[in-house]
Amino acid sequence: MNLKGRKMHKLRERTPKRRTSPREVSRYNEYKKNLREDFNARCGYCDDEDIWTGKRFFHVDHFVPQKHLKTISDKEYSNLVYSCPYCNTHKGSDWPTKDEHLHNNGREGYVDVCLPQYDAQFYRTPGGEIFSRTDLGEYMYRKLKLFLRRHAVIWKLCKINVQIEEIKKILEEEKDPDLKEKHYNLLDKYWEYTHQLEEYNEE
Repeated sequence: MNLKGRKMHKLRERTPKRRTSPREVSRYNEYKKNLREDFNARCGYCDDEDIWTGKRFFHVDHFVPQKHLKTISDKEYSNLVYSCPYCNTHKGSDWPTKDEHLHNNGREGYVDVCLPQYDAQFYRTPGGEIFSRTDLGEYMYRKLKLFLRRHAVIWKLCKINVQIEEIKKILEEEKDPDLKEKHYNLLDKYWEYTHQLEEYNEE
């Protein structure tokens, strides 16, 4: 894939980091609150912020699917991912190596989302669309359906939301006509993308 001349953004601004000593639980999904904090309230795979889907609809995913676990406990925290329902459903029990200790063969499989190497598999366009950089990234891109339009829309909504809040704070202290107009324009875009997301959620 030729990326020369393309303006690219990182898939995620922050790489999630799992805590090393979580409290003991009787069922793996009781870790959901901890995982939400560790994953910055975002899906470990696509980086969608959970407010756009609803945090109660987010899943606790087994990175190595339960179907392939033999020696790893289904409550092993290092194997859990805070995931949106889209990525978790599309990934399902897919695990090409069939080996719980081998995540990929370099071309097919997965990279632990808490490793910097995960982000190295992808990039975003200025419009927020996700694309793969590598063969392994292409495999995950297709399996997780990272090409869904909702991911780009959510990325843009998050960016606009930050700008709206920054301008709002400034306008509270000083009256700036140009800044006020920019604020209104951002709000228009915000609602436009929100309506787009509503449409994509129905697809």
